Amino acid sequence: MKMKKTLLAALLAAAPVASMAASGGPTGHLDVYYTDADIELDGPVVNGDESGDGFGIRGSGKVADKVFVFGQYEKNKYDNDAELQTIRAGLGFGLWQDANTSLDIRAEFIDVDGKDFPLGIEIDDSGYGVHVGAAFRPLPGLSLFGDVGWIDVGDYDGPEYTVGAVFNVSNQFGLFADYRITDVEDGDIGLKSQDLHLGVRFNF
Repeated sequence: MKMKKTLLAALLAAAPVASMAASGGPTGHLDVYYTDADIELDGPVVNGDESGDGFGIRGSGKVADKVFVFGQYEKNKYDNDAELQTIRAGLGFGLWQDANTSLDIRAEFIDVDGKDFPLGIEIDDSGYGVHVGAAFRPLPGLSLFGDVGWIDVGDYDGPEYTVGAVFNVSNQFGLFADYRITDVEDGDIGLKSQDLHLGVRFNF
């Protein structure tokens, strides 16, 4: 896990630099955020909800025409000392873009480490995710975004959805909020997480 954190930190640090090198201008961002988290386990012998909070950092940067890299690290703590740590990193491709709208597709590596959930359930698996995302700017400085995708991590797979908004206070600084639902199962046990992210965005 330590090596994975180091690789993610390098990716987050390199994304804005690669972005500027590729385009000569600001085409990347770095987000720092707070998470209000809720997770639900549902199965024949395990049922329960865990609420908590945490923090995260994520970034994205353009590396070539229509191609960008991204990464994310998030750690949440729940009731009864349960923890869930997630690392994501991947590559995206812009499918279409004009002055106010965009559409992209992303493929990512996902590593999840969870412990101390009900009945001793622990998660320590890696997998992948594929998402299609769209963004729309209805007003100057305000962007709405969302995506839908599928993730497969260990024995768990299922859909994932995100909706959110970004308000750019200036060209370099913004505020954002998004809401993500991850609804996966392994056949016997369903796991549904709902995360509200509130944070600041630094544009590069």
